[in-house]
Amino acid sequence: MAYQEAGYLDHFYTSFFEHPKNVFSSVLKKIKSLEKEINRRSFHELPIDKFVSRPLPELLRSIASRELGPIAADRIWEWSELGFDNWVARNLNQNVDAVHTYEHAALSTLKKAWELNIFGIYEQPSQHHAFFDAIVKKQTALYPELKTEGSALLVNHKAKKRNARRDQELSMASLIICNSTFTKKTLIAGGVDPQKITVIPLGFPPVIQQTKAEPGKKPMVFIYAGNQSLRKGSHLLYQAWRNCNFSDDKAELWLIGKMQLPQHLRENLPGKVITKENIPHDELMLLYQQADVFVLPTLADGFGMVITEAMSQGIPVIASENCCGPDVIEPGKDGWIVSAGDIDKLSAQMQWCVANPQQVAACGNAAKQKAANWQWPQYRQKLAEIVANKWQQFKQEKLSV
Repeated sequence: MAYQEAGYLDHFYTSFFEHPKNVFSSVLKKIKSLEKEINRRSFHELPIDKFVSRPLPELLRSIASRELGPIAADRIWEWSELGFDNWVARNLNQNVDAVHTYEHAALSTLKKAWELNIFGIYEQPSQHHAFFDAIVKKQTALYPELKTEGSALLVNHKAKKRNARRDQELSMASLIICNSTFTKKTLIAGGVDPQKITVIPLGFPPVIQQTKAEPGKKPMVFIYAGNQSLRKGSHLLYQAWRNCNFSDDKAELWLIGKMQLPQHLRENLPGKVITKENIPHDELMLLYQQADVFVLPTLADGFGMVITEAMSQGIPVIASENCCGPDVIEPGKDGWIVSAGDIDKLSAQMQWCVANPQQVAACGNAAKQKAANWQWPQYRQKLAEIVANKWQQFKQEKLSV
C-alpha cells in the first residue's frame, strides 16, 4: 500500500489472498468451513490487476500446519517458501527499479536483482538467528521440559542450513528494513553492515474512542495474545502468575492463542485463568477493550504487533526489551519494560499494577494517545520516503562505478 500510494507499485507478488474480484477466493468462501480462514487473507485495498498470485502452495502449507505434525508441516513450509522465491526471481526483468523481499524467501530474487542492477530491499521481521539460537539453548537448559519435537526444529541441521541462507540474503540486500531497534542490534551483533539497516516501527491500528470502566471496580484483567511458545516466553508468564497467586477478586489472566508448549506447563495455574485458542482478529480487538494490562514477556520478537494493537485500545503493556517495546513504550508513562527472562521483575510489575489501578488506567490513556500519533498512513509515508532516498543513492553509486 505504501508503494501504491506513492505511485511506485508495479505488481504485488503474493501467495493466497481474498479480494472481491478474485474468482478463486470467492469460490472457496462458499465452503463454510473455510470462510473464516479465507477472510483472514482479505486485501481489498489494491486493484485486482496489481496482484500476481501463487495460491496453491500456501493453501497446502496452511492445511499442513493444522493437520500434520511439526516435521511434515515444516517441510511443506520450506517447500512453499523456496518455491515462492524462485517464482518471483523468474519474473524479474530490467524494467523493474526495485524489489521488496521478505526474510528466507528472497535469496534467488536478490541474486537476480543483483545481476540486473535492481535495488534489493530486504524485510527482516525477526531478530538475527544467532541471537535466537542462544535463547533456545539457554531456555532448554534452564527448562528441559521445553525440549520438544517443535523446539528441536529451531536448532537442528535444517535450521543451520536455513540460517546460512538468511546470512546470504542479508549480504545480498542493498537495504534492510527492520521494525525495532532490538532487531537492528541483533543484526549488527550478527555481523551485518549497520549502514544497510533502517528501523521503521510498524503503525498502530485506529484508536478506540470509548472510555473504559472506572478502574478498581472489578478484578484487573491481564491479557496475553499470540502463540504460547518458547519464543514468546509464555512459560515465564505462567510462573510469574503462579508467583503472584492473585485471588479471583483481585486479578484474572486471559491467555489467547494456540498452545505450542507442553500442556502440563499450563496446568493448575492458580486463580481465574481463561484460555482461548485461535480467534478472529475482530474478536481479539474486542477482548483488548475489556482488559486492563497486556503482557508480553517475549524472549525474541522482531516487533510484536500485539503491543501496538493493545495500546491502540487503551491498554498499557508490560513488555520485555527484546521486541519493539523500547521503541513505542515510555516506561511508567504508557507501559513498562522488564528484563527478558526475569520472572521476578515480571511478577513484581504485575503486582504493582493490581495495587495501583488508577495509575494503570492513566497509562492506558497515554498509550492510546501514543497510538494516535503513529498510524499506518504515517508508516507508509515514511517507508516510501526512505526507499526513494535509498534507491537514489543506489543509482548514484552504480553510475559512479
